[in-house]
Amino acid sequence: MVHYSKIAFVSLMFCSITSFSQENKETDVRDITKATFFDPGISYEKRIGRLQTLTFQALLSSAIYIGYSDALGSTSGIDFYPAVASTYRYYYNSGTREAKGRRTEMNSLNYFGALAEVSFYKPEIPVDDDDEVRSLKTFGVVWGFQRNYPKRFSLDLNFGIGYALTKETVVNDAGQYATRNVGKITNVGQIAFGFWLNRRN
Repeated sequence: MVHYSKIAFVSLMFCSITSFSQENKETDVRDITKATFFDPGISYEKRIGRLQTLTFQALLSSAIYIGYSDALGSTSGIDFYPAVASTYRYYYNSGTREAKGRRTEMNSLNYFGALAEVSFYKPEIPVDDDDEVRSLKTFGVVWGFQRNYPKRFSLDLNFGIGYALTKETVVNDAGQYATRNVGKITNVGQIAFGFWLNRRN
């Protein structure tokens, strides 16, 4: 004897499970293009896997300096250098944000990352005409978060630790200028305000 009530119950359960799985589709990341006004530049973020991206940036990198000496007193200022950078990002907190009802669209998540940046600057003491522009190469690891809001405003902040490589000019024992390669552990970080440029869905 066929029990139609049991068949109907099983069918109803299957439909409910299917609907539930469709409604709870896993969050993922997407490609994003942004223009930033601090640090000024443009960036492109490319999805390379689930919750993973590579970002590519061309920007004016800012550096704040503060110093003091007996001869010159206190000095401070901010310099801007042309730079290019790339960052691998792994976004990790999509489930937590979704559970709290917070926005995850447009990669509005927290991330761990590995970065590489090259900036170009003019040394204070160029040794010769071919030494007018030098490069500062920085590699590091960061923690950060990105928020891209519905009205296009974008906030992207990260900080961490890295290693910087460049050249410096010194006066040697003979009283002559000499250029040498130097490297040091340094703090790395970026605060980027701007706008995302993708088409609205």
